[in-house]
Amino acid sequence: MLSIKERQRYLTKLGYYTGKIDGIEGAGTKKAYKQLQKKYFIRKSDIDGIYGNNTEKLLINAYRIKIYTKNFKLEEFKCECNGKWCTGYHEILSINLLKNVQKLRNKYGSLTITSGLRCTNYNSNIGGIRGSKHTQGKAVDFFTSYTFKSLTNRKGAIDWYIKNCNSVNYAYCDGYGRTKWRKEYPSVPTMYKSIHVDVK
Repeated sequence: MLSIKERQRYLTKLGYYTGKIDGIEGAGTKKAYKQLQKKYFIRKSDIDGIYGNNTEKLLINAYRIKIYTKNFKLEEFKCECNGKWCTGYHEILSINLLKNVQKLRNKYGSLTITSGLRCTNYNSNIGGIRGSKHTQGKAVDFFTSYTFKSLTNRKGAIDWYIKNCNSVNYAYCDGYGRTKWRKEYPSVPTMYKSIHVDVK
């Protein structure tokens, strides 16, 4: 887990803590935990001001979004189970994934994430593959106005992603997919006009 000083630094950067970075888990630090929880957690039972594993993951994710992206909010990556099975932020988002999503945003303009984090129960419920990178904080599905227009545009965006982004693993849409070493033409009708990208 993060040390108390690290938590205080992260919370300060996010605007939840204004006290000294002293490593003491006092009232101000605990209040900051609860404010962070209130901002992002759906279930009332998770908003307790106690720093456990769920709050650790939430804090790291909020901090990473702040540091590694400039056009995204943490809520855009939230699990869509809406608190049924998880807090919404059950896993820590990959830094490389966040950097890559920002690169895609810089290249193609406004970007809508259609699927980010998925807890294993939600992933299974929607028919996702076992071990999906979405459950590991290493994948997003998205579209932009450019990629939405045609399969040709989606293919181009996938090729650009593979060539220009960090630690790439796989990218695909309905009708095209590739890794660095192989192109394929998968039929994934559930993707509609979205693109899946992930990292190792």
